[in-house]
Amino acid sequence: MPRVALASRRTLVAAFSALVAAALVLATPRAARALPEAHVLRIDPRAGTSGDAPILTTLLEIVQFNSPSDALSSCNGKKGNAELDCWSDAVEKDGVLWTGFDFTKVQQNAFFTAKVNGADVPAKLEGTPLKWGDAQKEPNVGTAWVVAIDGSQSAADRFRDAQEVAYAFVKAMQPNDLMEIIEFDSHDHQYIADSKWKSFKERDALVKLLDGAAPTKVAQDRSLFSILKNVIADAYGNLGNYAATQTIPMHQAFVVLSNGYAKADAGTTGPAAEAFSQYLNKGRFPDDNAAQIKTPLPVVSIWLPPHTISPIGDLVRNNENQFMQSLANVKIGGFFSVVRAGQGGAKGTTIVNAVRKRFNSMYVVKWRLACLAPTPEQSFALNFKNTTPAIIGDSTFKDVPIGVDPSQWPLDIDMQRTQDEANANPIFPGGKLKVFGDFCWGGDKNRAEAYFIPAGTRPDPNTNSTDIEAAKKAMQTLAQQNMHGVALEAADTFATFQVPDEDKLLDGSGDNTVAHVIIYDNGARRGSGHDEKTILTVKATKKPFPWLLVAGAGGAVMVLGVLLVVLMRGGGGGGGGRGKRTAPPPQPIVAGGPLPPYGGGGYGPPPGGQYGGGGAPPYGQGPPGGYTPNPR
Repeated sequence: MPRVALASRRTLVAAFSALVAAALVLATPRAARALPEAHVLRIDPRAGTSGDAPILTTLLEIVQFNSPSDALSSCNGKKGNAELDCWSDAVEKDGVLWTGFDFTKVQQNAFFTAKVNGADVPAKLEGTPLKWGDAQKEPNVGTAWVVAIDGSQSAADRFRDAQEVAYAFVKAMQPNDLMEIIEFDSHDHQYIADSKWKSFKERDALVKLLDGAAPTKVAQDRSLFSILKNVIADAYGNLGNYAATQTIPMHQAFVVLSNGYAKADAGTTGPAAEAFSQYLNKGRFPDDNAAQIKTPLPVVSIWLPPHTISPIGDLVRNNENQFMQSLANVKIGGFFSVVRAGQGGAKGTTIVNAVRKRFNSMYVVKWRLACLAPTPEQSFALNFKNTTPAIIGDSTFKDVPIGVDPSQWPLDIDMQRTQDEANANPIFPGGKLKVFGDFCWGGDKNRAEAYFIPAGTRPDPNTNSTDIEAAKKAMQTLAQQNMHGVALEAADTFATFQVPDEDKLLDGSGDNTVAHVIIYDNGARRGSGHDEKTILTVKATKKPFPWLLVAGAGGAVMVLGVLLVVLMRGGGGGGGGRGKRTAPPPQPIVAGGPLPPYGGGGYGPPPGGQYGGGGAPPYGQGPPGGYTPNPR
């Protein structure tokens, strides 16, 4: 055999072996390959901050990676294009390289915790976990796709295939998905075409961009690594900046369609791409910005090798292949495959289906979490106990923001139990209120406070509820009006408050009388719901007439009267009580006398219908949340 042909075969075998090793083995560490792994891909606090319950929504998966040698065993003995096609067909099959686990079968073994003041606080599973594919109509459940197409002169012969794959991704968009298509060449931050973010309803604009796209005719050297890094920063940095796309999906994915060519650029190499893949796993762009929310980004990397192949090993050129395959972070849902010339139309749908199936191994799981750390940075861990096989947990969300102000996280009040207690024992001015829930004040009653809202007031719709200073002023105003209730006792599951002795906290009449209350934790600086839908409303009644007190006072007067009579008859004047009385016996004393109406004739709304002052109060001149009077 000629030396050139032998060298060519050795180059081909070595390069292809490196392809398989890097794409599969390196993505799946040997020590953990036999055990399923749990991956937390997103922690979304929006459900909690938009409602009255502290609910975190997580996106997670449990995946076991299979043996690459088993997956590729059918390709043994194949050569050249046949071998490459066999390999790409094998990795695109569902369940060949990985096995997804049903989270619902081990959900009772899962424990999700938050680190608060050095302690792990467990969360409670809320509702039924939903598989990703079954949850696509749920709010915020979707993917923000960035599809980057190589439009350089070096990839011109493969541009049509890249278009076909991109069309397939557009066609598969789901109702809550967003997509941005960027055509790049050899420039940083300067693109041939950029669709900006488009919603599912705007996908025709994406098709129109693809229809008119074409590669550049200017050949230039480039740093593909730098270009792709900037595409990610530009696209995801702008996510949410457009009026039509303010609702950001929970999930994200980056699709690269390229030949991997960067000539001799030192940054566009396999090791550099592998480091870049780890950077994307961390999900913070740029990673040195501690304020960035952690959103791990899976990469779908599709290599489009040159249409023309030379006999000296160009089929699987080491540098281009190694770079493209190392971009795919298989561990968190990334994917790598090869599309040869003319295969774009057929392969596009197959690739999209393979990616979608992997994403469908994810679950949308909600947790009720009473406590958060008092700082923007939060730490979470997901672990499993007593499972067969054992499941490796995930603690990669450590000291990272999740996009929530902890002071705005609602208190975990058990509304139903609290209202049942009040229904059985209605509260009244001067009485007690018992509130049930899952609290984080650790039994310290000095942290628990209650603020009662005067009748005839309502939340100000223009109030900024995140204005801490305004909330402080509101509480000060309520305290000045004697509408502040101190805690008489507090535990992790309940607290008992003194109800202010003020009739103006009663709203309504008869059996429809209620009281509106805000519970506040002054240690964590957060309170319960304060708008019309989420405020704690409990059954109340007028202050009962003090019959026992009146009876006791009357009895005491009668006793005193009897003693006085006895003394007058038996004492003074001498002669064994036969002396002449100097004065008639005193008239009986009647206790109390006529009482004024409760509240001195009734309070009604405060002057001007607000908490002090005239006109509609801004937030902070009323209770937390800013209340203004109901129009009479």
